[in-house]
Order: sequence, then C-alpha cells, then structure tokens
Amino acid sequence: MKLIHDPIHGSIEIDDFVRRLIDTPEFQRLRRITQLGLVFLAYPSARHTRFEHSLGTFYLASKMAERNPEVEEGTVYAALLYDLGHYPFSHTLEATYPKHEENTLWFLKRGEVGEVIQERYSLKEFSRLLKHPLVSGDIDADRMDYLVRDAYYSGVAYGLVDLERLVRNLIWDGEKLVVLEKGLMAAQNLLLARSMMYSTVYQHHVSKIAGAMLVEAVKLEGIPFEEIRVMDEIDLVSTLRTSERDEVRELVRAIDERNLYKRAVYSGNELPPEKVRELEEALKEEFGHLTIVDYPPKPKFEERNAFVKTSTGLKRLSEVSPLVRSLVELKDTQWRWGVYARSDVVEEVKETVEEILDQT
Repeated sequence: MKLIHDPIHGSIEIDDFVRRLIDTPEFQRLRRITQLGLVFLAYPSARHTRFEHSLGTFYLASKMAERNPEVEEGTVYAALLYDLGHYPFSHTLEATYPKHEENTLWFLKRGEVGEVIQERYSLKEFSRLLKHPLVSGDIDADRMDYLVRDAYYSGVAYGLVDLERLVRNLIWDGEKLVVLEKGLMAAQNLLLARSMMYSTVYQHHVSKIAGAMLVEAVKLEGIPFEEIRVMDEIDLVSTLRTSERDEVRELVRAIDERNLYKRAVYSGNELPPEKVRELEEALKEEFGHLTIVDYPPKPKFEERNAFVKTSTGLKRLSEVSPLVRSLVELKDTQWRWGVYARSDVVEEVKETVEEILDQT
C-alpha cells in the first residue's frame, strides 16, 4: 500500500494494482493535460491537471464503494481511468474531435493500461463500468472532485461542498445512486457551486476567447484525429508554433503572449441554427482567421435529476429543492455566445455582424 498526498483529500491510498495503472504511459500523459484548459489565462494558479483530478475521482469513488459494498469492485478503477482519453487542454477541442470517452476506450484497447486492466476484467466488462452512475451519473465522483478541485486551484470561494457528508449520504440501490435526506443540503450545495463556477470560471470570457483561438489554429493546421488523440499539450503547442502556416503561428503566438482577440459581440440572445451558419460563413469569407464565431451549447446541470430518498418515496432533487429549481431556471441567463476578432478589425467585424443580424 502506498500513499499519495493530495491538497484536496489528504492522503490517498493506492494498492499495487492501482499503482501499475498509474505508472502506464497513457495515465502519465495526464500530467501534461491541464484540467481547465486555458482558464489559467484568467486564473493564473489554475494549472492543475487531469492526473491529480483522476486520483481524486478514484478516492471519492473508493469512499462511496466502501459505504456501498454492493458496488462492483472494478467501478473504482473505472473512476480512475474515466478521463484517460482527454485531448490537450481538456474539453477545449471536443467540439472538433470525438468525445473523450471514445478516446478512453481506444487507449484501453491499444495501450499498456489496457493490458493491466485485462488481468482482471474483459474490455467489454470494463467499458460497461465506465458508464456506472458512480463514475458518470447525475451526482458522481468525477463531478464532486472537479468542482472542489477547480475552485481550490482557481482561488475562488465558490466550490465549497461538504463532500464527506455527501459521500456518507449516497446509497446504491442496485441501479442508481440515491441521496438520503440528510445529504440534501450537501447535494444542493454541489449544484450551487456548479452554477457559480460555470459563470465565473468555466465560462470566463478570457478562457473562452483563448479556447476559440486554439480551436481555430488546430482546424487551420488540420491535425488528423489519429495524431491529436495521443498528443499532450507540449506536443500540440510545439506543432502549432512550428506550423508552416503563418496564420497558425500568429494565433498560437497571440495565445502565448496573452494578446487575445476582443469581443466584437457578446450576447445571451439565441439565434436560429441557419443564422449562426450564415454568420460563420460571411465572417470567414470576409475576415478569415481574424474573427471567430463561438456559439456553445447551453449548460445541462444534470445534478438536478439526482434522486433523493424522502419519507414519501424517491423524488428528483429539483422536485424537493426550491433552490435547485431556481438555479435550473437561471442557468440559461448565464449562457453567452460571442464573436471575437483581432483588435484592429473589431469595429469592422461588429458592423458586419449587426448587418447580418438585422437582415430578416
């Protein structure tokens, strides 16, 4: 048994099997994948990685499994490896390439980590465990760790969640995790933390602009999926910095120097899909890489669907908590889409956007 010291959870115990999983090249790659992508350009200390988050997820999954012995043992290993397939800068590139969960399965089929797993589990069995509600559910170990960890490293005071109380009051009924009434306040606080982190950290305009610029550079470079799926951030940045395309080098240099594009438009008003496409095509034709349309999906807040065990039976968290209902109603007010442009063309881009949006 070995101990890993973690600033969030204290000492994390790992046995020899877990150590062998951690020591594989695929898992060590996560040391070079930042948890929050380019958020560090807004919050300088947010440089933590998927490596320590994965260890924290394993720790919380282990604690939940201890209190619920009916949970299959392999679930805690699935929690450890759930984020294995993340691309450089985490979620930033997922709008361009397949979801990271698919890449995790690819690593398990072809990497050393899969060889270790197959000493105890078939890949089919382990793939099923990756979808276990304790690993990937409405309230799961992954979400519980990243909210607290992201707040800690960002230096904000919004991720204060009583994880110990929440873990003590989560029970496995054979199909799903259920929150006991004594854990209701902690579950509410998890969603409150998510709501506040979403607007202040995850959707901070600086990281959104830098992320959009990075995606544009990667698209222009045309990096094949077969290459990006195994890259870490050192690989990707090096590739972009040494690109043969002037516009790619320009974009990555601007990110390096934090000389980011400016907001020509930043709005919470929804557009029909055809108008978004029209905007993208018109701006690309006139300004090329000097302007970017960023139209993200709206937040889901899956935690509201968690089940709570009440005196009158199982109910959704949003049914028993007025606070949660209010947060769900407010979630769309935090959503924004933007058009970003290099500083010398901002006004011209703004005028072009207004003309397009004014057209009936």
